[in-house]
This record gives sequence, C-alpha cells and structure tokens, in this order.
Amino acid sequence: METAVPAPSTPVSRPQVSDPNLDASRQTFEETLAPDVIAELREALKWNWFIIARDEHRQQLQHNWSPPDSRRLGSNMIRLIRIPQERGDSLPGVPKWSEPSFCNKATVFYWMQSATVNGGDSDGLVILGSIWNAWADALGRQPQFQLEDFFAVPVHVPSKAAKTVPEILRAQKYICSQVRGTLEKKGDGAERDPRYFRLHPLCEALTAVFDEYKYVGPSYRRQADGFRHYDNVAQHQSILLVRTGKEDRLSAPISFNSLKHKALPLGRNEDMGLIDIIRIPLQVGVRFVANLLLREEAAFPESVLGGSYISKEPNHPFVKCEREAFAWGEEQLASLQEDGKISSSSTATDVLHALLLHNRHDKDPEYYAPPPFKIDWV
Repeated sequence: METAVPAPSTPVSRPQVSDPNLDASRQTFEETLAPDVIAELREALKWNWFIIARDEHRQQLQHNWSPPDSRRLGSNMIRLIRIPQERGDSLPGVPKWSEPSFCNKATVFYWMQSATVNGGDSDGLVILGSIWNAWADALGRQPQFQLEDFFAVPVHVPSKAAKTVPEILRAQKYICSQVRGTLEKKGDGAERDPRYFRLHPLCEALTAVFDEYKYVGPSYRRQADGFRHYDNVAQHQSILLVRTGKEDRLSAPISFNSLKHKALPLGRNEDMGLIDIIRIPLQVGVRFVANLLLREEAAFPESVLGGSYISKEPNHPFVKCEREAFAWGEEQLASLQEDGKISSSSTATDVLHALLLHNRHDKDPEYYAPPPFKIDWV
C-alpha cells in the first residue's frame, strides 16, 4: 500500500475500536497539529494498522495449519468428525464453528493421520510456508487477509474418520453440502456477507490429500544467505489431487493431462475404481490449482471478489478495513492528545515516536519481519 511517509519500524499494538465516532476528540488534535502533519500521521497509522492486521492473520494461519501433534504451537486445525443424524446414523463433516473457513478457498487440504510431521518441523509451518510461496508466485499476488482467500483450508483426518481416498471423497461431498447449506440460510453467520465470502466451485470440484510427510534433515540447513528455504523441504513432499466429479459450475472440466510428465507413483493400496487421481510434487500441485483458479476468474470476472467492480461497495471487506484502520488511527491520536503527548510544535515523527512509547510491547521488531511464518525461513 502506498504511503505518504514511512511507517514506524515496530508496529504498535492494535486495540479494539470502541467508538468510531470520535469527532470531539479529533477536533482537539486537529486544532493542535498542522493539517499536513495530521495527513502524514493518518496515512502512516493506516499503513501501520494494515501491517498489524496482516500479521495477525498470518499468526492465525499458523495455528490453522499446525496439526494436532504440534509441539511448538497450539493447533487450531479443523478436524474431520462424525455428525450424528436424526435416524441414529452419522455422516462425515466438520464442526459448525469451522464452516466459514471454507469460504474463498480454492480447495480442501486433507491432512491424513499418516502424514505425521516430525524431526525439525514439529509444527508443520514449513508446509504452510512452501504452499504460501508457490501460491503467491503462481497467482502474481499475495493472499488478501480481508477476504481470507488462500489455496486451501486444511482439515486433519484422524484414522478413525477416514483412511482411504474414496472415504475422503465421501467426506468432501458432505462437508461441501454442510457448508453450502449454512451459507444459504438467511441471517445465519451475518458476519460473513455471502456476496464476499463464498464456497468456490473449484473447492467442490477438486481436493488435495496430504498422506505422507518426508523429513530430510539436510533440507532444513541454512543456506549461504543465512536462511532456511521452504523450497528445499517442499521438493521432498507430494500431494494427491483428486477430481470429485462435481464440475458443473466450472468453465471447463479439470484435466490432469498437463501433469502426467510430473506424476509420481500413486502409492495407495485401496481400490480407486473410476476415481481420477494423480500424485505430484507439493508445489506443482499448488501451482496447478492456482492456474485453475486464474482460468475460472478469466471466464467469470464477476467471481473475482477483489475486483474493482465490487471492492468499492460500502460493505466490502476492503472498505470495512479502511474504515476500521481510520477509526483506530483516530483513537491513537486522541489518546495521545489526552495524555498531553501532542503539542502545536509536534512533527509527524515526534507523534509517531510518542505513539511507540505509549504502546510499548514486549515483542522484538523481527517479529514483524517479512518472512510470513518463521523468522529465519524464506
């Protein structure tokens, strides 16, 4: 995001906005500071809010992509469960609280019990980092935290819930039906406007299965640039891509023909019947899904939720975040004014410095460094 002045090197903590209507307080510091200083401060604080909001989103992703055996982070990965039915039977599904997580994802990433992460990556964040890099590179854009869009929503699959690909496909059918049913209910989950948070047709047509994790020690070593590289780990990992057969809402059928030369041994013992399935390297699969998404966006421009035709609507997440960022900045300035930290001679630099001291926290500046999930990984 383009800014008028550089943002503070260490973002300040983002409190909840208690009252967006701060006219009286705003007049106080507007009367104290020069207009050009206020303009600089507002732009810098808005930039700062977006940096913090982005990092909070990435922190949440870390928990979402940490499998249950994670030792470093608490796992918030969705689990495949059995949902009791009225007739006494049970069907595969996901907890109701997790349903919004399926919105704006290109596929579902079923993390099987057999893919136990170990060794130097006990929390699985290298897998997330590998996917993030490949996804952003293939799309030519970063995931947009306002829309919570990404390659996939991860779902942990305990052995008792499913062990075979046919069982996964059956679960996928019921999960999509469950999520779609909730989204179609008027008034249910009002915080997720269905105009901007949808179950993507691609998510119903294609699924990814991660059924084995390969730990190769040397791939975790620091390189000459001083960093560990996600790609070094990713090259040893593979996923299964599986067509579900529900492609009626896509612009064209999915075909794995372009992947055949990169296909790996399937490595599965169950009877696949007529299931169209292929095993490929992890990042090859991520790029393949990204290209499918781009194909669908080109065919259906109205499906691009970050497009210019829709992103200016007053309730669009982009606009709502702009409003929240502005309100938060106003609260910060009003608070400094009340504490006597602002004077008529204050420059933008003076106020930003006072703001950093006013909101001192215990995290190092490196905590907000560009690498998205681990400070020493790229």
